[in-house]
Amino acid sequence: MAELTLIVMSDSHTDKAVVEKIKARYQGKVDAIFHNGDSELSANDPVWQGIHVVRGNCDYDSDYQDDNIVTLPGLTVAQTHGHLYHINFMWNRLVYFAQEAQADICLYGHLHRAAAWQEEGIVFVNPGSVLQPRGDINEKLYALIKVTDTSIKVDFLDLNHQVYPSLSQEFSR
Repeated sequence: MAELTLIVMSDSHTDKAVVEKIKARYQGKVDAIFHNGDSELSANDPVWQGIHVVRGNCDYDSDYQDDNIVTLPGLTVAQTHGHLYHINFMWNRLVYFAQEAQADICLYGHLHRAAAWQEEGIVFVNPGSVLQPRGDINEKLYALIKVTDTSIKVDFLDLNHQVYPSLSQEFSR
């Protein structure tokens, strides 16, 4: 498998400009772009062309999918916002969703907190929020994921596209 590069953002809450900016920077240069919900935009908005997007708890357009399974060469990505799996209280439903999808990576949002962790051989990534970060790290972030045959490296970038180094992680496949 050749190296794959993914861009992941979430929780933009009506800030279409930030979605457009990230999309413009990476479209055609990466293998896939994801938005994990709570954009509050129409599901038919042209900004979504070329972006895998799911519905968040603040997205009221019924044309959004709740979950998405994306298959790339040598990689399966399960994508959801997370609220339907009650991630505020427990992780097991999200883990089961990813296992059922036979995912290598599971993307989620909702918590507005950047995080990357591995369980049952699956790498879970919350890119944080590009508008309203929460938690100890008060930085608007998105994720850049590089996948090889042997590893999955997750970097979090600020809106100036600079790596936030203390959050970077690398996982074995």
